Amino acid sequence: MTKKASLGIVFATSAAILWGFTGLLSQYLFKETDVSIGWLMGVKTLISAFIVLLAAYHTEGNKLFEVWRHPSDYLQVAAYGLVGLAGVQLTYSLTVYDSNAAIATILQTLGVVGVIIYSALVFHQRPRRQEYLAVIIALIGTYLLVTRGHGLNIALSPATLRDGSLLVLCGTGLAVLPVGLLKKYSSLTILGWGLLIGGIIFEVGHPFWVGLPTFSLINTSCIILITLIGTTLSYLLFLHSMNYINSTVAALLDTFEPLTAAIGTMLFFNASYNWAEYLGSFLILSTVFILAVGKKN
Repeated sequence: MTKKASLGIVFATSAAILWGFTGLLSQYLFKETDVSIGWLMGVKTLISAFIVLLAAYHTEGNKLFEVWRHPSDYLQVAAYGLVGLAGVQLTYSLTVYDSNAAIATILQTLGVVGVIIYSALVFHQRPRRQEYLAVIIALIGTYLLVTRGHGLNIALSPATLRDGSLLVLCGTGLAVLPVGLLKKYSSLTILGWGLLIGGIIFEVGHPFWVGLPTFSLINTSCIILITLIGTTLSYLLFLHSMNYINSTVAALLDTFEPLTAAIGTMLFFNASYNWAEYLGSFLILSTVFILAVGKKN
């Protein structure tokens, strides 16, 4: 393995672990403090947007603004920012609030099934055998996770099922909406503008000066870590890893996110799982490895 490949693996793995860690911080804030989801979404997304846009301007200069010269492109950026970035962050946080960070992160992994279906319907790409297998295994894993192995009895709350389903849909959008844009513009440019659009929408819905939370030392520390590490640094690390490794390897390493969230939930929140939840989680996560088999990306 080359030094560049090793560096890419370190970047991608670090990003996934940080995402899982900040999911735990979000769970603490939403369930143990008076920090609301609406307030945190706008603050962390806007701050992250400004940081990413500054980094993009530093590396690209005025090329950063070229996306706004083409209506079709900035409409795609808007869709990516609203459905992908803002949608995933909001529905993920709601699912964490309804259940816990581990469940939310595992459900988010199901977005890969949405990508397969989208590709089949929109691009008329016939799924490979690995993709058929991945969908079937993901559905079995979801059944075990949702029912905890108790027949047709739903173990997850209606709110978790609702927000988790929306998370899967938004996760699909996060993966497919920027594909065309990334052929014209840099990842930093698309990410920065997408975050800015999402942050503005969050602020319209819940201005940061309304319903200010209690700024204790631990609350403030969690907010700063979620903003700088979980939303800014994690995305930058993951995007930078793509300079050294391909998307398949990066996707495989992203499984460290639910692993981190699951272990952290058990250690810090005394969560317990039965055999069906362990098996279901394993099956859902295994879809990433199944899709990596074969020569096609």
